Amino acid sequence: MYKKNVLFVVLALAILPTILLAQDKKSASNENPSWDRFSVSFGGFLASYNSGITFASKQLGLGIKIDIEDALGIEASQLAFRGKAKYNFGKTKKHSATLGYFGIIRNAKKVLEQELDYDGEIFPIGTEITSEFNLTILRAKYDYAFFQDDRVSLGVSFGLFIMPVSLRVNAINNQEKKTQFTAPLPLLGLRSDFKISDKFYLNQSVEVLYLAFTNFTGSLLDLNVALEHRTFDHIAFGVGVNSNRLNFNIKNPDSAIGFFGDISMDYTGVLFYAKYSL
Repeated sequence: MYKKNVLFVVLALAILPTILLAQDKKSASNENPSWDRFSVSFGGFLASYNSGITFASKQLGLGIKIDIEDALGIEASQLAFRGKAKYNFGKTKKHSATLGYFGIIRNAKKVLEQELDYDGEIFPIGTEITSEFNLTILRAKYDYAFFQDDRVSLGVSFGLFIMPVSLRVNAINNQEKKTQFTAPLPLLGLRSDFKISDKFYLNQSVEVLYLAFTNFTGSLLDLNVALEHRTFDHIAFGVGVNSNRLNFNIKNPDSAIGFFGDISMDYTGVLFYAKYSL
């Protein structure tokens, strides 16, 4: 079902520009006043997750992993935040640099029903623990609009995806264990922005990455569809749907980034955001 949804969105991204272009044969403006020179946006949404986090332990052996969500009682649905800053440069605004942020903070409190061995730190049965799992996705990318007029902008992008991850477990007896690492990965993307009217814009994007080495596998698929209303001259409000699938696996216990285990996340949420532009 997920693959069918992905195929549908990709086909929509490819077909919709053709339909709009067929309806409007206007010549392109050199200055392209429909598109912002600079914009910054920030919003949040309550997402529904299908996720799993496992950290392996050298003490337990290479084939044994702990499901952190089950062990610590971390909930599967949490508030997520997303932000973006974009600068279009050049006379025609076809080139742009973008910085993006996505962050999830998940907290839990639990009395252990079974002993927890977290990478050599033993938390016995009956221990009251608090935990915090932070996952941040930072994007830095360059975008080129291979087609752009006063109503349609179609672009392709490439850049770097940086994922800082941290997990902290604390007990009332002052026991503490923390794991953190940062994973940099390349990123490719395709986007389409449409000016429906002077007030309404439709924005769509898909970003993908996949890397596989001897002891490492990482993949990401991120889909966004948003309807934006230019309520004031420089302020807009938007609502959209964001779907993201992330898989990350390190098989080497002596990994240079300090992580040994798996992170998988499949979420879909309704995003609300505000945008300031010039």
